[in-house]
Amino acid sequence: MNSVNIDGIDLKIIRALQKDARTVFADIARDCGVSTDTISKRFRKMKKTGIIRGTTILLNPKSFGFECVGSLGVDVSYPHLMNVVESIQKIPEIVSCTRSMGKHDIFCIAVLKNVGRLSQVKELIKGHPAVREVTTSIWVDEILLCPENFEFKHLERE
Repeated sequence: MNSVNIDGIDLKIIRALQKDARTVFADIARDCGVSTDTISKRFRKMKKTGIIRGTTILLNPKSFGFECVGSLGVDVSYPHLMNVVESIQKIPEIVSCTRSMGKHDIFCIAVLKNVGRLSQVKELIKGHPAVREVTTSIWVDEILLCPENFEFKHLERE
């Protein structure tokens, strides 16, 4: 895959749309000091090159009665990695499950009604014969699975 360079204006477009995907291009253009057409062209280019893959809305899990967000690290016997991932993905509270490199073989994010349910999900995963260990962490700050807090400054071309 070829590397694509972005500049300060591209970053401003990304940031504005991360905060509110319905932001009007004219408002972004005014903030950047360029034309609306420039913003539109840059947005289309970033979509075409795969920098921007889509737009979305953010949900507040607490408004649905989900009080706990947890991270789960899962260690498995390697030949069964994909089987375990597929098994975990069937658990309704798991919102993200991916293979990973590092401390754990699989990394998951779960949105749950309460901490007790996190413990049940952990035991459910541990029940898979190929799972060696499951560790959990509970998110204590505001529950927002939101990329607007991710830093992209290092991607800007010099």
